[in-house]
Amino acid sequence: MRLNNYDEVILGAGWAGLLYADMKLTNYNYKIAIIEKETEDEKGGLLRSETINGFTFDIGGPHLLFSKDTNILTNIVKLLGDNVTKRERNNYVLYNNKLVPYPFENGIYVLDPEARVNFIKGIIERMIFISENKEWRPKNFLEWITGFFGDYMANEYLIPYNKKIWKRSLENMAADWVFTPGRLPFPNLEDMLKAAAGIPNVGYKEQSYFYYPKIGGIQSLYNSLFNKVAKRGVNFLFGEKVDKIIKNNKDNYKINDKINAKRIVSTIPLPELLISLDSEENRRLANEFDYNSVVVVGIAISSNTPNQTTVYVPDPKIIFHRYTWMSSLIPIKEKSNLIAEITVPKGEDVNLNKITNQVIKNLADIGAIKDEKDVLFSKAWFNKYGYPIYTLNHNEIRRKAMEILNNYGIKSVGRWGSWHYWNTDMVYRAVKEVINS
Repeated sequence: MRLNNYDEVILGAGWAGLLYADMKLTNYNYKIAIIEKETEDEKGGLLRSETINGFTFDIGGPHLLFSKDTNILTNIVKLLGDNVTKRERNNYVLYNNKLVPYPFENGIYVLDPEARVNFIKGIIERMIFISENKEWRPKNFLEWITGFFGDYMANEYLIPYNKKIWKRSLENMAADWVFTPGRLPFPNLEDMLKAAAGIPNVGYKEQSYFYYPKIGGIQSLYNSLFNKVAKRGVNFLFGEKVDKIIKNNKDNYKINDKINAKRIVSTIPLPELLISLDSEENRRLANEFDYNSVVVVGIAISSNTPNQTTVYVPDPKIIFHRYTWMSSLIPIKEKSNLIAEITVPKGEDVNLNKITNQVIKNLADIGAIKDEKDVLFSKAWFNKYGYPIYTLNHNEIRRKAMEILNNYGIKSVGRWGSWHYWNTDMVYRAVKEVINS
């Protein structure tokens, strides 16, 4: 059997894989192949969109383009060419049947005076404690929440919301993904005092405006990069799951017994990569990585779009943790559509019809739709890999995995290749760092 030979093979044709190919080919004239387990029609990973009867849905969840790094943001937005618009963020937290502007700690100016005082008092007490106890470190995610935001904010908002999205005991999640010694997550003191006094103010200013495609949903961003990479001569091997990687004595690799590579860069989920290296130790380590799947339910509605982008819902009685008005991103005349997100623990059975029916009922319960009869149609999508979970041993199992890959000479990057909860801009930065290294 004749083998296909490449200078470099990239595992995974998602955002990270395409970015790596594009950046690599800017500096090197390599023969590159990208292996992707999905078919060509299903390509895009979490950056997939579907348009049904004129309604566009981002079926991997919403991806609004913003970043503190203006250079990275410029490079990402540039991929869209003229197919881009800039929009103002109108995000809210639904708290006690009231829409509180996001971020919550800045938006509490809309609440009654007693609630405002309770929220801000808790944060300021923690600010004082930490200023007097500089060596304090949270042992887990729950301690980080209560330690920085106080019991009132924790119990009223942050704990119920995070329990809902992570579906885990927060005591069994690490804090290091949100905590960096010397960097404090407190909102600006002046903004907090304004909120306590009932004066409107804006938090997360770098997110107050964002970019988004005019048409086609977030898949337009993916497709633009895909087309750019394809024109540069990259060979795409769709429908090819990576089952076996062997490193031979000549310091190159054989993939699935039919592809030869001088180098491998992986963006596929770390557990799948470890299993492909075929050892009992690797399989045991792969099983230690935890994640949530995510179900995205799209709803088309006969009424107009409210002045909202995304609404976060901490109420445990409501099945979804947030919903996003897609029609605020891509308007549709006299109608609207949204996507609601529901996380599912690793390996748990999923009934899409049951989830969809519950979403529609809950949207009516909270007043997002006036009546279930206003729903024109619905569709649900299941994404196996939605959110990596920061278990207490997250750093240790990542370190072990990276040591194994380093011994094989394989680089791994991306949201799933690095097993980090990264947005599109953070993935861009990480890929660039790998290229530069």
